[in-house]
This record gives sequence, C-alpha cells and structure tokens, in this order.
Amino acid sequence: MSQDPKGSYSARVEAYVWLVRSAEHLHGLVSRGLVPFGLTPSQYSTLKVLVQRGEMMQKDIANYLLKTGGNITMVVDNLERMGLVGRFKSEVDRRQTIVRVTEKGRSVFEEVYPGHLDEIESVLSGLTDEECRILSGLLEKVGPDRRLVCLSVHREAVSELV
Repeated sequence: MSQDPKGSYSARVEAYVWLVRSAEHLHGLVSRGLVPFGLTPSQYSTLKVLVQRGEMMQKDIANYLLKTGGNITMVVDNLERMGLVGRFKSEVDRRQTIVRVTEKGRSVFEEVYPGHLDEIESVLSGLTDEECRILSGLLEKVGPDRRLVCLSVHREAVSELV
C-alpha cells in the first residue's frame, strides 16, 4: 500500500513527488533566461537539437524531445515565423519534410546557450560534483535517456541534453 491511514506515503511515492516538484522548479528557474530572447523552453530545445544534431524530420524532433507531434508542429510553426528554422522537402522522399535551423536561428542559439549553461550551473550549485554524479546515476535508472550527467562534471557529454 502506498499510503497508510495517517497519510504517510511510501518512499517511492515520496521520491516521485520530490522528483517532479524539483524538476518543475528547476526547469522554471532555468527557463527564465529564455524570456529575453522570446523563446519558450520547447522552442529552445528544438533549436538546440537542430544546431547540435543537424536537420531532422519533425517526428524525429518530437521523439528526441519526448513531445507530441502536434506540439512540435506548433513549435516549428512559431520558430519558422520567427525566421529561426525552415522546412524543406526531402530530396530522397518528397513526402518527408525536413526542418533546418537558419543562420539567424544558429546565431540566436549561440547567444542564448552560454547563459543557459551558466543558469543550470547556478541552480545546481548547492550540490557537489559527487552529489551530481549520485543524482545522475539514480535518475538514469528511471529516466528515458541514459546520457544524463551533471554539467560541471561532463559538460561535453551533456551538450545534447540541455
């Protein structure tokens, strides 16, 4: 049973609540830095994946970012309106649409990225490197991606994730 009559929860339920609340809190803190650039977290993540991984089909962007196809369509529509990405028909299969970052999009990303990393470092500054390693190791057991690591320890390994 997850809850006893006194309202106490199992360790797993308690850990889940702390995980979700902490993730939402930290995400909110880090995302504040995107506002001056007119970007939402999903727009930033989409730009990032395109800058770092190259052109992709929308469905692949959605899968990579763990978002729905409908959400990514709206995100790409908005990024395209802003001139940060473009859609192109695949030369291999004209039924497929490829999304590419534009020069303007690359420039915006390069302006945002260093401050974004600094903000992540700041919000996790209360943890030691060893605590980051422990946290990362625990999250690997339950997360969808095995490459999650603490930024201050493995900055290059995490560059695809932040």
